[in-house]
Amino acid sequence: MCEHCSSFATERFFSDQDFAAFEKAFEKKSLDGTFIRVINSNQISQNSQETTFECTHCHTDWVLSIPDGDWQGFFLPNDRLTEYNEYEYDSSNNNGNNVFKANFNGNKGNCGCCLVLFLLFVGSIFYGIYSVFDFILDLLF
Repeated sequence: MCEHCSSFATERFFSDQDFAAFEKAFEKKSLDGTFIRVINSNQISQNSQETTFECTHCHTDWVLSIPDGDWQGFFLPNDRLTEYNEYEYDSSNNNGNNVFKANFNGNKGNCGCCLVLFLLFVGSIFYGIYSVFDFILDLLF
């Protein structure tokens, strides 16, 4: 990113007015040649809600997702999408309903804590079963 495009990074548009203000500023940057639209074959064939742009100064690819209903949209560099969480908005499914998918590719922490909790849970179940059988055996003998 460079000083021409870095100020446009937006993780979400909070309102229609917010998006309208972004569109106005973005249009000025597009007219002066800072951003050009990049046509990807998958965006054309899938009727994607996302549009890719490139900064002509630093050649960074940007992805614009337009807000639609509850979907707030975003305008982020392509590398930040894969660095954090990758979101996909798909409105091209068969029944016409909009679908939101999230693929969490961010930092995957160590799962040692989860393993310890799972083993404690399984141990508690075995201890409970053992206690019931021990109680029953004490009653019988």
